[in-house]
Amino acid sequence: MRSTRLTLCISAFVVALLGTPVPTNAADAILSGIVKSASGEAMGGVMVSAKPAGGTITTTVLTDEQGRYYFPPLATGNYRVWAQALSFATAKGEIVLGAVKSQDFTLRPMEDFFRQLPGNAMLAALPEDNEQDKRMKVIVRNNCTACHTASYVLQHRFDETGWNAIVELMKNVNVYGTYVGASRPPSGILDYHQKELAAYLAKARGPGSNPKVKLEPRPTVVSKSSIRRSGQTALY
Repeated sequence: MRSTRLTLCISAFVVALLGTPVPTNAADAILSGIVKSASGEAMGGVMVSAKPAGGTITTTVLTDEQGRYYFPPLATGNYRVWAQALSFATAKGEIVLGAVKSQDFTLRPMEDFFRQLPGNAMLAALPEDNEQDKRMKVIVRNNCTACHTASYVLQHRFDETGWNAIVELMKNVNVYGTYVGASRPPSGILDYHQKELAAYLAKARGPGSNPKVKLEPRPTVVSKSSIRRSGQTALY
C-alpha cells in the first residue's frame, strides 16, 4: 500500500513538473541562431556553448536537423559563445545578450583534426594492415592506455627514434609517474617489444602518417516543427 501511494505521489510530481513552464525573469533573453558549414549547408548535432563574462558556468545546447539552436532563458549581459564539431575548427564570438539575441556560426573543416578525437576514435584509427599491425595495436591498447588515456598517448607525432625514447622511459616508470629504472627491472612487455612497438607507432603517428579516421554521426536533434509535421506529440 505504501509503495502504491509513493508511486502515485511520484507520478503526480512528474506530471506537474512537465506541465509547469520554466519561470523566467523579465531581464532574461533567449539566444538562438543557425550553424552552417563553409559551403552553406545546415549542420545538425553541433554543440553551441555560452559562458557569461566573469562567470564559471557554461551552458551548451545542440543544433537541430536544420542547424538551428535555442538556449534556455539566460540572464542578459556579456557572453563568450562558440560552436564546435569534430573535424571542424571551433567558431567563436562575443555578444551582449539583450541587445543581441541571435548569433550565427560558420564552421570550416580542419586538415588535421586527429587531436580533436576522443580516445576510442584514436585507437580505432590505428593501422591494422597485417597480423603484425594487429598485434601491436593490441599491445598499445593493453599497455600504453593502462595508465594514460589514448588521447594523451597519441596526441603528438614522433619519428621512430622519438617513439623509442618514449617507450624507453615508459618501461622504467611506475603507475605514479616515478622513474624506478635504477631499483627494478623494466616492464617486460614494453622491453621485449620496444623496437617493433616504436616502429608501429611511427607508422601510426609519425611525420607524414595519415590514419584512417571513421567519425561517428553527430547526435540527431529533432525540432518541434518536425515533430508537428510528423503528427507526433512532444513532451516539452
